[in-house]
Amino acid sequence: MPELSEKRMREIARAFVTRSMRIGRRPGGRYDSVRITYNPTDPTCEKFALMVEEECWRRGAHTLLLTHRSWRERRRYQLKPKASLSQMSPFAEAIARKADALIFIGEEDEPSWAKGLHEKIKLTAPIRQKLREITDRRKIKWAYFGWPLPATAKAYGCPVEKFREIFFRSIENTFTKRLLDICRYYRAALAGKDEVQITADDGTNLTLRIRGRPILVDDGIISDEDMKRGDVGVNIPAGEVFVAPLETSAEGEIFFEKVAIPGFGKLEHLRLKFNKGKIASYKAERGEENFRRFLEANTGEKDRIAELGFGCNPGAEYTGGSIIVDEKIFGTIHVAIGNNRGAYHGRNRASSHLDLIKDMSRGQVFVDGKVIMSRGKPLL
Repeated sequence: MPELSEKRMREIARAFVTRSMRIGRRPGGRYDSVRITYNPTDPTCEKFALMVEEECWRRGAHTLLLTHRSWRERRRYQLKPKASLSQMSPFAEAIARKADALIFIGEEDEPSWAKGLHEKIKLTAPIRQKLREITDRRKIKWAYFGWPLPATAKAYGCPVEKFREIFFRSIENTFTKRLLDICRYYRAALAGKDEVQITADDGTNLTLRIRGRPILVDDGIISDEDMKRGDVGVNIPAGEVFVAPLETSAEGEIFFEKVAIPGFGKLEHLRLKFNKGKIASYKAERGEENFRRFLEANTGEKDRIAELGFGCNPGAEYTGGSIIVDEKIFGTIHVAIGNNRGAYHGRNRASSHLDLIKDMSRGQVFVDGKVIMSRGKPLL
């Protein structure tokens, strides 16, 4: 698949601003205030971010355009005194309290930028949690629009051309009928149910309870129904059905072949054991220290079950660590730990939310004793 043409980028930017984010005039006549942050290390990412800003302007929105580079974030933590890191930035707080929409475009250009800094990052955990609570309470619209950065592809060990092909194919599949049909199937299979059991040939046997929790769909559009329920966020590429399990319900164990933790690095062959919803033990063959450092750098219910999701995007493939794509892969599930308030409708308060993706080609998912996924396939 070739790079997106300028015309196609403009079409996607317009659909994203108008359909996905519904940017425009608010009740009472005031126009949306939109903060757009993007990673400028790839020229096409910058070009797309500017297109998004221009589409916001066409809708009358006020915008604040910011850049994000991994090395600058690392440098900030290296240079700032601990006392300063422990204080809330007045700029960050003002944005959280005033913005109507928060958009991030791109990825981390250096996924392991936080290596060796977990003690300093831990100082900012209460602040990050507080900012999350402010934006959740205000129901600020938000979007993470993933964009394939060459530096990220190299960091994940994925050929750049292949990485970009996967990304753009996943973006193009976001608004297709097939994706919507898969989303509808899993939503119907989970709605009104109670117990979910995940099993696999690798020893996975994990049970969760979901009774009373809304079944949520990330199809790339904030609908009227979503707005009424307070579900005001989207990921692009889109394509997942997810739910916040009852936080004390996870029991058993689950195995993940590969895990990528943004800012901290990778793990291989991670096995988690849950007891009453919380991680009771963990073990990895490689990179176990990255998981430990991640937990040490965060606060709150960082190690409690937060989410169960089903990948529904037929265009997505494994990238080597780009969560925005990997969690959407058709034939996978993902389990998350950490924060699940706000759009997830859960109760965990934490400074982090970590998604762990599992290939289900050798597994099954049961809901109230009935198989809904077998060897990665929905029973459509």
